[in-house]
Amino acid sequence: MNKPLKGVAALVQDRIDQLKQMDEWLPRFEGAEFDELRRQHDEELKQLESDLRAELESRRLVLFGVAHTLQDVGHAQNDEFKRRLSFLADSYDATTILEEWTEDRPASLSSVFAKGRMDYRNVGTPPESQFKTFANAPIIYPGHDGTLGPCHDAPPMMEYGPLDSQENRELQMLKNIKDAMQNHHVGLFIVGVAHLHSMSMKLQGSLYRVAAYT
Repeated sequence: MNKPLKGVAALVQDRIDQLKQMDEWLPRFEGAEFDELRRQHDEELKQLESDLRAELESRRLVLFGVAHTLQDVGHAQNDEFKRRLSFLADSYDATTILEEWTEDRPASLSSVFAKGRMDYRNVGTPPESQFKTFANAPIIYPGHDGTLGPCHDAPPMMEYGPLDSQENRELQMLKNIKDAMQNHHVGLFIVGVAHLHSMSMKLQGSLYRVAAYT
């Protein structure tokens, strides 16, 4: 007996079933208008069947880009964050949560949420020099060690980088994700919003099917 489809695959299959039901009455009508309708119908059905095969044969990552402070247990928005985790995990039928997190901080809200529900894996990078990025502080005195250094008269801003370190982090996260996804078909990946687009493209380039939210 075939296992019932869930998540995106179930939605695609529902639409395929709807189109196949139309096959019962479309042939009864004649004329150019219905010829065009049949052509569109056949093209959509063919595309959906291809999409369903790809969905079933590929692994999917659902990215949720957030400000890192939202990942902390005790944040004022914990309940809203958990509401979104529940929605995405249930809608996509995810079986694991992957998270950009650090080894030297307390357990994240996502790891607490996952307990008893699904697997969890920290796919962040260790505190090593090749992954070190600029401190999360404005470029005003006493500032940080970015390109300009401390600037007494600068308006509050945060410098992103160094770019090589950020790329090292993303490549290591990509490797960690591949390892973590070996026994899962769909994963929910919590990542800092600054990495949302670039990690989406890296994962898509690694043949994952990707959906992204923030």
